[in-house]
Formats: sequence, C-alpha cells, structure tokens
Amino acid sequence: MTTAAAAALLTAGTATARPIGPFDVGGAIEVEYDQAGGGAFFGDPVIPESDVGRGGRYQAFERNASIYWHPATGANEIGGAIRDKWGDFGYENGLLGFPVTREESTPSKPGRYNHFQGGSIYWSVGTAAHQVGGAIREKWGSYGWENSPLGFPITDEAPAKNNGRYNLFDGGAIYWSGFTGAHVVWGAIRTSWEARAGVDGGYGYPTSDEYDFEGGKAQDFQGGRITWRP
Repeated sequence: MTTAAAAALLTAGTATARPIGPFDVGGAIEVEYDQAGGGAFFGDPVIPESDVGRGGRYQAFERNASIYWHPATGANEIGGAIRDKWGDFGYENGLLGFPVTREESTPSKPGRYNHFQGGSIYWSVGTAAHQVGGAIREKWGSYGWENSPLGFPITDEAPAKNNGRYNLFDGGAIYWSGFTGAHVVWGAIRTSWEARAGVDGGYGYPTSDEYDFEGGKAQDFQGGRITWRP
C-alpha cells in the first residue's frame, strides 16, 4: 500500500476507532457520528465500516441513517427518505455521487435536504423526497429555493421534448433546454401554456421568465408570447 493510500484509509477508517455496540467506529466517520448527534441520533452501528464505490467508505446505523466518506467530500450523514431517494439514483455510483453535506433542516419552511456532488435532494412532509440539479437547481436557487413561491420540488428532474428537462414544484415548474436555458413557468401563464400542450405545443419552451407587461404579466416562448392582465 502506498503512503498516500494508507493516509487516506487512516482519515476515513478504523485506525483510531472506538467500540460502539457490536462494531468499531473510527476516523472521519467517528467524527461525523459524534458531531451529527452520536448515539442518541444514530444508535449503534449495524455493520463494520465497509468499502463502497468510487473509493469511498460507509457505515450504517440502527436508526435508519448512514455515514458516507470519500476523500473529495469528507464524511457526511444521510438517512431516511433522502437516503432512499439517493438509492433510487444509484447511491454514490449514480449521477448524484457522494453527499457533500449531512442532512440539514431547510431555513424557513419545514423540510430537510442533502447536497451531493451532482445535485440535491429535498424533502418535506407534503412533497416527499425529490432530486433537483444542474441549471434547474441554479434557477430555483436564484428565486430563493423552497422559500420562494415555487416551494419544494414535487418531482425529480425528468426528460422533456428535444432532450430538455424539467422539475415540477409546489408553486410552478422550471423547464430547461439546450436552446433556451432554464426558466420558471407559473400561475395563470403556466395554466394557459399547459392548455396549449406546454413544450409539446406550438409555444414550445419558455425563453424568458415572467416579466411585467402593460399592467399585467407576460412571458416569451419559442412560439410567441403569452400575456396576463388582472
């Protein structure tokens, strides 16, 4: 084993481990175990620290939580519905990669999230856990994340016409294509657009966000403009 490999294993693993219940917990995973709540949060480990894909390590605990470590991300806790959704995407071997934060509370509206190397998963009681990433996540963030009128995602990112993508949210939708970028569609303009088959209809993808227009609102699409007035 090289010196670098030995150092990485020491950072992640069990060289300085202490026994907790039936197994040892050590290294960076031990630090995360203690900082994220210790035995009161995790309970005892149910497996020894083990290898996972892409050069990582993990350990699972009895209260439906795990800690994953990778040299690029450190050790982070993930559990419950967010871990289940991450599993739907292939865990660390999928597009999301390793978690880069532990599970955290959203700042204002009640919910939970983990950020990953390749996106995020957000959960709330009314919406369950859903993935959001890339340009769509950036657009959502520019509007204020879950604290905006969009609220939490209610779907994972999904494919749309001509290799586009979209997420639906509590209060609207964000659609992206390589030709148009990512744009929010909501309210009465969204209702009118969807009545005309949305991206599959004559208007196609949005090319702008909604904006003020002649005492009302307007939004530009590939096939024209939709306006609204009170």
